[in-house]
Amino acid sequence: MKHQLNTNAWKGMMSLQTRIIFILFIGVANAQLSFNDVEYTDSTLKGGRCYDEIGNPQRCIPEFVNAAFDLLVEVTNTCGEYGPTEYCSQTGVRGPWKTCEICDSRIPELAHPPKYLTDFNNNDNLTYWQSETMFEGIQYPNQVNLTLRLKKSFDITYVRLKFQSPRPESFAIFKRSSEDGQLIPYQYYSATCRDTYGIPDRSYVLRDDEAKALCTSEFSDISPLTGGSVAFSTLEGRPSAYDFENSEGLQEWVTATDIVIVLNRLNTFGDEVFGDPKVLKSYFYAISEIAVGGRCKCNGHASECVPSTSVDGESRLVCRCEHNTDGPDCDICKPFYNDRPWKRATSQDANECRECSCNNFSNRCFFDQVLYDSTGHGGHCIDCRGNRDGPNCERCKENHYMLEDGYCTDCRCNEIGSESLQCNRDGRCMCKPGVTGDKCDRCADNFYDFGPQGCKPCGCNVAGSYNNRPQCDPSNGVCACKENVEGQRCETCKPGFFNLDDSNDFGCNPCFCFGHSSVCRSAPGYSKSLIESVFARNEEKWEAIERSGTKVQIAYNTVIQNIGVSSTGDVVYFMAPERYLGDQRASYNQDLSFVLRVGEPNSRATIEDVVLEGSGLTISQAIFGQGNPLPTIQNQGYKFKLHENPRYGWTPRLNSRDFISILANLTAIKIRGTYSPRGVGFLDDVKMTTARRGGIGAPATWIERCQCPEGYVGQFCESCAPGYRHDPPMGGPFARCVPCNCNGHAEVCDAETGRCICKHNTAGDNCERCARGFYGNALRGTSDDCTPCPCPNNGACIELADSTVVCLECPLGYAGPRCELCSDGYFGDPEGRVGPPTPCRACDCSGNVDPNAVGNCNRTTGECLKCIYNTGGFRCDRCLSGFFGDALSPVKGDCKACSCFRPGTELTSADGPEVCDQNSGVCSCKPNVIGRNCDQCDEGFYNIDSGEGCEACGCDPIGSINRSCDVISGQCQCRPGVVGRTCNECDVNYYGFSVEGCKPCECDVIGSTSLQCSLMGQCPCRENVEGRRCDRCKENKQNREIGCVDCPACYDLVQDAANDHRAKMADLNGVLDKIINSPTLISDVDFDAKLAEVQDRVEKLYIEARLQSGGDQSVASRLDELRQRLLDVQSTIAEIRSQMAFSRGNTAIGLGNVTEAEFAIQRARDALKTAQRYLEIEGSEALQRAVQRSERFSEKSEKMSESARDARLLVENLENIATSVDDAAKEALNISTSAYSLARDAIERQRNTTDEIRRAQLDIRRTKESIESTYAQAEMAFEAARTAHSDALGLLSESYALSIPNIDWQSIRAKAMDTANEAKRLKQETDELLTNNELLIQDALSQIEDGSALLTRGIGTQQEIDELLAEIDAALAKADEAVSLGEKTLKEAQNTLETLREFDSLVQESKDKARDALDLVPEIRQLVSDAERKKQEGQWYLTGATFDAKTGKSLSQEAAKTALELSKDSQTTRETTNLTKERAGNLRDSAEELGKKVAVTSGRLDTFEAEAGEDATLVKEALEKANRAKEIAAESSVKVRDALSSVTDILSVLNTSESIDLSYLDELERKLADAERSFQEAGIERRTDELRQSRVQQIQWIRDYDQELGKLHAEVDNIQAIKEALPDNCWKRLKLEP
Repeated sequence: MKHQLNTNAWKGMMSLQTRIIFILFIGVANAQLSFNDVEYTDSTLKGGRCYDEIGNPQRCIPEFVNAAFDLLVEVTNTCGEYGPTEYCSQTGVRGPWKTCEICDSRIPELAHPPKYLTDFNNNDNLTYWQSETMFEGIQYPNQVNLTLRLKKSFDITYVRLKFQSPRPESFAIFKRSSEDGQLIPYQYYSATCRDTYGIPDRSYVLRDDEAKALCTSEFSDISPLTGGSVAFSTLEGRPSAYDFENSEGLQEWVTATDIVIVLNRLNTFGDEVFGDPKVLKSYFYAISEIAVGGRCKCNGHASECVPSTSVDGESRLVCRCEHNTDGPDCDICKPFYNDRPWKRATSQDANECRECSCNNFSNRCFFDQVLYDSTGHGGHCIDCRGNRDGPNCERCKENHYMLEDGYCTDCRCNEIGSESLQCNRDGRCMCKPGVTGDKCDRCADNFYDFGPQGCKPCGCNVAGSYNNRPQCDPSNGVCACKENVEGQRCETCKPGFFNLDDSNDFGCNPCFCFGHSSVCRSAPGYSKSLIESVFARNEEKWEAIERSGTKVQIAYNTVIQNIGVSSTGDVVYFMAPERYLGDQRASYNQDLSFVLRVGEPNSRATIEDVVLEGSGLTISQAIFGQGNPLPTIQNQGYKFKLHENPRYGWTPRLNSRDFISILANLTAIKIRGTYSPRGVGFLDDVKMTTARRGGIGAPATWIERCQCPEGYVGQFCESCAPGYRHDPPMGGPFARCVPCNCNGHAEVCDAETGRCICKHNTAGDNCERCARGFYGNALRGTSDDCTPCPCPNNGACIELADSTVVCLECPLGYAGPRCELCSDGYFGDPEGRVGPPTPCRACDCSGNVDPNAVGNCNRTTGECLKCIYNTGGFRCDRCLSGFFGDALSPVKGDCKACSCFRPGTELTSADGPEVCDQNSGVCSCKPNVIGRNCDQCDEGFYNIDSGEGCEACGCDPIGSINRSCDVISGQCQCRPGVVGRTCNECDVNYYGFSVEGCKPCECDVIGSTSLQCSLMGQCPCRENVEGRRCDRCKENKQNREIGCVDCPACYDLVQDAANDHRAKMADLNGVLDKIINSPTLISDVDFDAKLAEVQDRVEKLYIEARLQSGGDQSVASRLDELRQRLLDVQSTIAEIRSQMAFSRGNTAIGLGNVTEAEFAIQRARDALKTAQRYLEIEGSEALQRAVQRSERFSEKSEKMSESARDARLLVENLENIATSVDDAAKEALNISTSAYSLARDAIERQRNTTDEIRRAQLDIRRTKESIESTYAQAEMAFEAARTAHSDALGLLSESYALSIPNIDWQSIRAKAMDTANEAKRLKQETDELLTNNELLIQDALSQIEDGSALLTRGIGTQQEIDELLAEIDAALAKADEAVSLGEKTLKEAQNTLETLREFDSLVQESKDKARDALDLVPEIRQLVSDAERKKQEGQWYLTGATFDAKTGKSLSQEAAKTALELSKDSQTTRETTNLTKERAGNLRDSAEELGKKVAVTSGRLDTFEAEAGEDATLVKEALEKANRAKEIAAESSVKVRDALSSVTDILSVLNTSESIDLSYLDELERKLADAERSFQEAGIERRTDELRQSRVQQIQWIRDYDQELGKLHAEVDNIQAIKEALPDNCWKRLKLEP
């Protein structure tokens, strides 16, 4: 709130202010004198102070006065004027304790009229004017005006106002420079300058705008409550004040005849808002004195102003003028003192008015500014004597001139030939047109007939005159004309010419009219135009050729924007493009210009440097023709006139018609570009003047409109009139027009061909025959020459010699003289001979008849009679019995004989033909018979020739390789050693019937009684022979050849010893077993000795056993050898198994890898395509939004900009990769389409695909079974080897036993040999199998290599995909980082906001302290009660605070409580309140501004916080869309992978099958359709568009986010600076005014 001052303090302050203002006005009153630096003293000379002691004029000014003294002021409002009004004084007392008085204009003691404003101011008896109070409505926007009329111009120095009331919050001072002028603002006073007056609070002006009112708040405070003064100095703060006498602007600025003071707004404490009447009555305007210091305005030409009575009797002040001046303000010169302009007197020059100089020939003059500016003397004399004239009467009168002796005499000009009778100073007269001579008494050249009108001009037309210079014969006036112009005045064109033009060197252009007319005129509606080439962007379709016609490449220079060529030896020409060619007659007699430069000096010109070709003619000329220079290395301009005149140098010489004919069909413009071997040339700025219809530009009057003779029409007589034609036909516009020849049957014909537009049913180019459907003689020339033909559909006919009319054009299918019969190949009954009439229709025999044959069908019924191609039926629409195919096929001959094998085919009858399906040709087979022709037994069946179907093979599943058998004999394929038709028994000398076949007995022929062994393989041995094969003698027997006889008797001892040893070994084994099973401690002392003895004996027996084994090798050595051989067998078997497994594995892996590689590549392509499309759509949209936001906030974050750039690069890379993948997918689709076409073709070429596939499958199965058999045999060999190995190891262990067992090493050796032989056989079979399947293995290896390559490429592609996905992840990571950065910035902004809020709380605390001080005022009780009663007013009252209405209400309640508690001692605290008021007043302004800034900053932070939240949402959306892109890519990948898998299956079948079954092809077609549907369901194109849009959106998001981030940083820095600059404590003032 605002506060009052103590009354005593106010009085003391008033006395001090009064003294200060008094001193100020004394200084201001002498301001102008000090500015002018002039001292005035008394003088006894003429004019007093206006002249110095020696009589020289000097500046003089009246004395300084108060111009307002005792003048009546016009006021728009005065208190008590309409009755007594109450007002209360502002004495520091509030409310009910205010002192109030009455103002009444009717009572002098109570009146405050306007006269008190300018009366004598007496401090003892203070008078003042007073307005009504605010209670009567005196407040803004209602204003009070005070007008002071000075009734004379004054140079105002200051205006001073002394207020009895508090000075107004807003008021202004205006002035008028003249009594009838507009109000001009002098000064504004307001605490709210910009809100009230719209100008800033400023105390200075610029030199360029010195006469400008300022506004200041210096005197707008409410204190002091009375006696406050306002002094306005007109020159204070004006830059030119110290050069006042030279500143016309300031001189005008200080000039005033009226002063107007406008009081706009009262100054209050703000308590008027509560509407208390006493408070409202305490606010009013009261002024005790208005003083206007200045001098009577006499412009330095008078020293005093004196009263003067005007015409209307009013007394006014006027200047007593000196310096030969006159007027109320000495602002004009006296009569005859006008030799210099009137000026204001200055300290340097009195600017005295000077007397005019009239050479004593006049005593009257006026000031002539023009004369003064030119001569320095402005006195212009009038009423000169002695025939004198001029400003100073310095020259002779009109029609006179001055002689050498100074006398003026008459000019005596010839009245007939003179323009006027005035001559020059030499006496020479001004002649009429065409007249010459000193006195204008004769005609001039090119004029004749001297008379009152002067001499007649020859009238030569400039445009038609030679060289455009009129010149005529002086005797008859005939002019010299241009070449194509005639007439006495050269005003008309010669016959055959038109368009008289001064720019035409020949005057007129020849009429071209294609040679058909010589009368023409200028055609309206054409404007001048240019065909030009400036090569701003490219070569503009210019070409270059060599003289030989070979095209040359043109080089376009983008920097200097021209075109260039280079020569390889031949001359090179620039060839003009299409727009320079064609019909260019509009360029006749116009210019072709260009700029040319060559790359080397010393150019050599030829006669064919510039060439024009057209209408079969060619003209040319040298480059230096028509005054042009030779080409140099500098750019030079060239211009050529397109005219046939010899002076222009075109060769060969042509007449105008031929020359224009070239331009009428211009086919080439050649400009030579090179002028030396291997030279270069450059062309630029080519222009060709032409004309075009319409357009904006100068009229093109050289376009002709011909007056055509009869038979011709068109602007140029280029066409024939109706009824005429060109002769010869198609002769073009140059051909003549002749009348049409139509034999009287047409009036018009085609103008170009001459073909008549015939009537009267005639036809032909000249209507020389009857039209179709008519007959007669058209050459007779009558309208009824042709008669309609009596034929159907108005068909054509002919009249025979016997007058018989025969129809020539019967409708299709009709025949006969009158078309009454059906023709061959048609049927019907046109005349109803056998029934109702029916039209003739074509016989429908399905194309299965000979078109050249006659009688293919019945002409009445349409039944086909001569079917061919093995077809039959009413319409030959089916195959004959015993044939099959499509009788309706476009390719005829599709009915083929059924090729069924009779024994295997079901017959309809015993003697009937073999019938097959008429569509497919598949025969109906007997049981177990297969094949299209029923010529094969099904697998596992044979004997098709039986006629009863095929019999089952019955192959034994164990003994046969498979279930198939020989198709004739039924013999099954037996396993090795197996025999029988069904492979159910072993062969002779074989045993062991099993899935491996039968094993050979291999019985020894010597030791066996028979070569056939038992089922277990044991051969029947002879006596004393043993072994499975009977191949060794029993123990102690020898010599199998003789029957294994006993060994010599000596060996019986060995036998006995061996038997004893065996017995002892058995005993020993028993003893050992007992020891092991039930050990007992034996304390036999002889045990060790006996054991040693036994060991010795065992060692001896071992040595003897080795010696008894025979040969040089011991048993152990032979066992070692056997073990090594078994190891070799195992190694061989392992190698065989490894090779077979490798072969099978590689084959399967190769096939699998090929398929997987294709799948992997396709998946990669699909993923890339999906990713590309998603990024193109979603990514582009997101990127576009990011880019837009980045552009808005480009100063936010460099990291976000880098992310945007990386994202753009990534998207571009993905676009390139996706494009290549898309191309690959399209290529795959094309391959699939081609495969589908090939499949269709294969269907037509081969239908028997099922059996072929079965045979292929049978071969594959057989191969597989062979491989399995080989593998089984190898496993058996391995098992046998392993068994042998185990046996050998057992033997080896037994050999090291304590006693030598009865080892049948020969049997073991035989078994080993058998195993080795079996292994060799298996190895041989394996080698044969590998050899037989070498091609298959090679194919498999080839496929493996291809698959490996595809896999490698697939892996590479997958790596690229992984890299791209990694880049996408990186981009997402950057986006996450950007989000984190945004969140961090938001957090910083929130922290700053929290800091500001804390600061705001400090402000609130400071404000509360100030409020506590203010609450001590007792008047707050009324304010609080008003706030309680008017809550809305209280809220408005607190709008400047930062807390809301609820807090304000709470504070008001607390303040009310505090006021009630302190009401008892309020008087004692008033002094404390006054001491704090000044501090509170000083702080409230800054607090108010600070509060505004805090509120604005808080709002902006909230806005930025919301924007940051939006940005985070946008980034989150971008991440979600990126994840969605991955999901869509995965889904699309699955769909496309499934589709491509189907396509791959199709391609695989097509590549591996020699023929294709129709049903299987339908299945393939269905799969292909499914694949295409999968591609469509994947929505690749739609998702590509979505990705592209998303990409644009993401770019825009990133850009917007960059800009937002930059702004946030800037705002945070700004808020931090504000925080650091704010004081620790401040108070906020509550503004009460609205």
